[in-house]
Amino acid sequence: MALTADNLLKERFVKSAQADNAAAPYVLGESNTEAERLLVLDAVYGETSRVWLRRAGLREGWRCADLGCGPGHIAFWLAEQVGTSGHVTGVDCAKLFVNLARESAHQRGLSHALFVEGDGSAPPLPNSTFDLVYSRCLLSHLPDPLAVLQRMAALAKPGSAIVVEDIDCGGGFAHPESPARMRHLELYQAIVRHHAGDPLLGRKLPRLFRAAGLIEIHVEIVTPIEPVTAVKRLYPLTLAGLKPALVRAGLATNGELDALIADLHAMADDPAKTVSSCPLVQVRARKAA
Repeated sequence: MALTADNLLKERFVKSAQADNAAAPYVLGESNTEAERLLVLDAVYGETSRVWLRRAGLREGWRCADLGCGPGHIAFWLAEQVGTSGHVTGVDCAKLFVNLARESAHQRGLSHALFVEGDGSAPPLPNSTFDLVYSRCLLSHLPDPLAVLQRMAALAKPGSAIVVEDIDCGGGFAHPESPARMRHLELYQAIVRHHAGDPLLGRKLPRLFRAAGLIEIHVEIVTPIEPVTAVKRLYPLTLAGLKPALVRAGLATNGELDALIADLHAMADDPAKTVSSCPLVQVRARKAA
């Protein structure tokens, strides 16, 4: 059933994701390329995310919130872990993602997984309700990550878990190095900053957790590396998703971006080239009782 649902997500994204990137608050928008990229992103980081969530104490019966849930990859897994005695609420600002997550949850028989259209930075959820409040690759796209982290803490019950994973685009490598990958990272950092985000947020997460008054803070860094095929493929898919925003911002031309995307696909196809993802910084903590 899980495979069928994932295929459904991919098919429906490609057919239905027609929203104009210019109208989307999220820099990567709701385009066809973002549909594919979100599937690949979970293939790169998903298993390490699941391990980290287990270490936060996840168990049957928990009530969980996933902010910036996208099409629901982690939310579905959380729902499977907490069982029908628990509950999962996913929040995302993209109506397309929310609708497809709802449909996929129905396909999986996850009636205890609810998906809500709303601002992940100010989710329309009740305070002191959740045993786990989680986000992945959300805070780095927002102008005030500390305020969002404080909001996440407010949603949690006293003594409950807050888990955040986010990217740090100051790391990663290819060997031999790829000029196209280096230019991609330069453009990624520039466009995220242009949209008031922070592409180096990962390294700042421990300090933000302390500033939010959270306790029992644990930190790890994961950097997946090929031969996981998705690691290499994530680079061209991300740049393709950023292309409309980069051109609008005057940071690159269509011609340069098309050439870079082709070079990144060639990098992904080259079996002699070793490539890592950008580091994902994982932080888990608890709200004081």
